[in-house]
Amino acid sequence: MPKMGDGMSEGTLLSWKKQDGDQVKYGDIIAEIETDKSNVEIEAEDAGVLRIRVQPGSTVPVGEIIATIGDVAAVVKSVAAKPAEAPAAPVAASKPVEAQRPAIIPGNNGHDRVKASPLARRIAREMGIDIAKVPGTGPLGRVIEADVNAFAKSATSTTVTVPMDQRTASGPAPAPVELSAMRKVIAKRMVESKSQIPHFYLSVDIDMTEAVALREKLNSYDENLPKISFNDMVVKASAKALVKVPQVNAAFVGDKIQPGNGVHVGIAVALDDGLIVPVIRDADKISLRTMSQTAKDLAKKARDKKLQPAEYSGGTFTVSNLGNFGVDSFTAIIDPSQGAILAVASIAKKPVVLGDDSIAVRSIMNVTFSGDHRVMDGAVGAKFMQELKRLLQNPISLME
Repeated sequence: MPKMGDGMSEGTLLSWKKQDGDQVKYGDIIAEIETDKSNVEIEAEDAGVLRIRVQPGSTVPVGEIIATIGDVAAVVKSVAAKPAEAPAAPVAASKPVEAQRPAIIPGNNGHDRVKASPLARRIAREMGIDIAKVPGTGPLGRVIEADVNAFAKSATSTTVTVPMDQRTASGPAPAPVELSAMRKVIAKRMVESKSQIPHFYLSVDIDMTEAVALREKLNSYDENLPKISFNDMVVKASAKALVKVPQVNAAFVGDKIQPGNGVHVGIAVALDDGLIVPVIRDADKISLRTMSQTAKDLAKKARDKKLQPAEYSGGTFTVSNLGNFGVDSFTAIIDPSQGAILAVASIAKKPVVLGDDSIAVRSIMNVTFSGDHRVMDGAVGAKFMQELKRLLQNPISLME
């Protein structure tokens, strides 16, 4: 199982693109795996006969062997050296054969034991499933993780054993939902962040009236140009503010503060089974139009699970925008590899008291800054927010 990113500790084998025993060439696509970030095709690193060791649906730690590739002669010699297996006993015609019945092997205590992987056993136990009733699709009928998950989701009449304290008057409680690879990593990193990073929060309202007007002009200028979103404007303003207040563009590593090697802004993209943060590199140096197109391309690849590791790693700051959901305000959790994150809410028209004490209706957006107090103090975060507000309230500066 190859390592496809710094935070990857395991991967799920989705499918084999070649069959066991196929002759493969260097560079052939042989499998597809799911990481916590995306689905990745795996190429053969050698030429020879493919021997598959892990079945689709299995979650495997990084570095564990999922297949071997060798020369034909060596494989034939290896197979010939194995003792011949005893022929299967004939089945009486009066007894129909059960399809995909789990492999049963005698136990030392006189009882039969189901042949299953340790992970499959643990998942079955946690779900309250009798593993002896789970059809196995692994080698020799071995029950693997995917079999347990499929059994839990199936709508068959197979009875699922549920602990008595989980039973209700209406019947057994629903089986727990197995975490996807992405959700497992999110859960781990968010607990790590909230338990280890001393968050502090700063919130301001930004008058986006001028930004709304500028965006309308830019998007009506030429239909062939990429359309600019409010998030593009926020990301660009954040990048310029990070240059102005570089202390925010840093992270706490070990017992030191590590400044960012460039301004690389992550954009949080919501997926059906989690969240991923593709990174716009050198966001302070590219134009607003280029940023808009880059953001769209990355978001599409993220939703298609086609992002490469270089496209979602190395971020120095993150923008999380829930404005499309009509959220008035919220706070975001810092990525452990960064020092801050910006939570962006919706733009809403509100009455505002102007400098001459008159009241006008303006387009207001709330943003909340989450900072790592080990990396910076509140005053530094406040300077960043001050600069961000100045840029967005004078949006022509984003075109420079």
